[in-house]
Order: sequence, then C-alpha cells, then structure tokens
Amino acid sequence: MGWFGSICSGISSCLSSVGSCFSSAASYLGSAFSTMVDKGLAIGRSVLSSVGNMATGLLQSFGIFKEKETVEEMGDRAFQAHEQNIVPEQFEHFDQYLDNLRNFQLDPEKSKEITTDQKIYKGLEVAGRGLDDKFNTPSGTMVKVFELAAQSPDFFTADRFKSILDSGMDIVSIADYFEGRLGAGEALDVETDLFKIEQSLQPGRDDSEIYKKLDDIKNVIQGRIE
Repeated sequence: MGWFGSICSGISSCLSSVGSCFSSAASYLGSAFSTMVDKGLAIGRSVLSSVGNMATGLLQSFGIFKEKETVEEMGDRAFQAHEQNIVPEQFEHFDQYLDNLRNFQLDPEKSKEITTDQKIYKGLEVAGRGLDDKFNTPSGTMVKVFELAAQSPDFFTADRFKSILDSGMDIVSIADYFEGRLGAGEALDVETDLFKIEQSLQPGRDDSEIYKKLDDIKNVIQGRIE
C-alpha cells in the first residue's frame, strides 16, 4: 500500500472526500517529504510527530498559530472543513482561511476516525501555506523547512528556524547547502550566514565547533538522501 496509501485509509465516514483532501496535502508537501517520512518510520521514529511539534512551535512564535493551536488540531479542522469545500483557494487572503478553520464546528466523531498522523500530515499543509503567506514565498517553498526538520530534527528546532527565517536567508539555498547542491562560492556564502546565526544562538561557542556542527549536519543529511 505504501505510506501515502496507509495514511489515507481507515476513515469510514468521509471516504468520498479523503482522496481530494489528502491529494491537496500531498501535492503541497511533495514526494520528497513523504519519502523522508517513509524512511523515518522504517527506522522506528515518528517523523510526522517530530516535524509537527517543531512546526507548531515555529508558527506560534510567528503568531500564525495562536498560543494553544497545534498542527494536529489545525489538520483535523482542515480535513473536516475540506469536506465542505472550505479550502485556501476559496479565500483572497490566507488569514481568512485560518479564521474559517478556527470557527469551524468540529464533529467529534469524525475527529476520532482521523488518525493522529493524518491530522498532522494535513496540518503541515496548513502550516506550510501559512509560512509561505507570511514570507511571501511561492507556494510550496516552505516545505523545505519540514524536509530539513525531518532529516535532522535535533538540530532544526523551532528556535533555530525562527532565527534563520528572521534573518531573511533563502530557505531553498539553505536546503541546497545541506544537501550538497551548491557550488563552492554559493556554499561559502550560505555557510557564513549560518555561522553568524549559530553565533547568535550560542554566544561564546568556539568557531571551530560551529563549523564542525554544520559539517556534521551536512554529512547526516547527504547520507540520508543518497
């Protein structure tokens, strides 16, 4: 069945809409992220839970989600709202979509039928679109945040991503840097900016330790994508 097939199964009362609901999420999140989730599950680690927790903290820190809102909860709301054609494309501004999700009356019985992974998966679509809207990036750009967090969750925390995004760094270039897709000059520019961020997050840390940490993360990520 595969990971996407399994995450779409087990929903009895809304089978007519599950295809379009998760097709929307899968289209936004992309095959690369789903593959990373597959690899995480294969080694017994819940990638979705880890990335969902990071995304919750990140969106709360930017004020996109309110204090008690989580990726899982917003995914539940987005899933059930989708059945009534409440989708981002129906609104001129993303904030209007979020407000509709907040005011949507959840069916507790349907909530029981939707698994935690399904809620998180759909919620990450909401979270990614929210980040794209805040930073005015093309749709799907901020999925790179989730891909990086899936590959090295201990390093790519909500606090670190907040510092990175606040700095104005290009998240696509950062992903390309860690995945070894940049030329020497471009890689050096990105590394210099990341080094400055690490200095601000860990003042007093030895410079060589910071560079070694960045190299270690690159090796981990490049080993996982080969």
